[in-house]
Amino acid sequence: MPEAIQSLDAASTALRESPMLSPISEPAPAIRPVSGELKGVTSAARTLRRIIRLNAQIRVQMRLLMGLNETDYAALSVLMRAPTGPTELARNLHLTTAATTAVVDRLVSGGHAVREPHPQDRRRTLVRALPESRSQAMAEVQPMVDMVGDAMSGMTDQDRAAVERFLDSVADHMDAWRDDLTARVTQQAEQP
Repeated sequence: MPEAIQSLDAASTALRESPMLSPISEPAPAIRPVSGELKGVTSAARTLRRIIRLNAQIRVQMRLLMGLNETDYAALSVLMRAPTGPTELARNLHLTTAATTAVVDRLVSGGHAVREPHPQDRRRTLVRALPESRSQAMAEVQPMVDMVGDAMSGMTDQDRAAVERFLDSVADHMDAWRDDLTARVTQQAEQP
């Protein structure tokens, strides 16, 4: 799956049903406090939140079309980037190796992935997404790619560059936020 989709997926998981954000359908001024705790929520932040929420809803529909539960879909997303060993897949999914074995078993029996010997170490295995599943997922993602292209096609080069700078900046900040949250979770788990 394209990197931008993965970033949105990570963001949607982190923000999916934040109780501190008001519903998107509410009309709002450009900046207003929400629930007394968030200040400076701009229309750009509200629109980004809407995109993240829509991405989460689209992800649910895509996984349902493919006959996958959330964990299996997340595993397939990892496998679509590159064949992965079970231990690395478990780390990516934050699952035990036993739970990951069950996920891989379901993906293999569902015709979404195969196990194959590791090319450098025959004692290990790799799990690879099958081309048919990759094609099915990419066919569902392509309309979004086309929509973004259509939305930007009427813009000047300067406007497109500004949009890209904004999105890159937001993605960089969200990467840093994710890393901070991950470090805090790790730190919390290590405390007695």
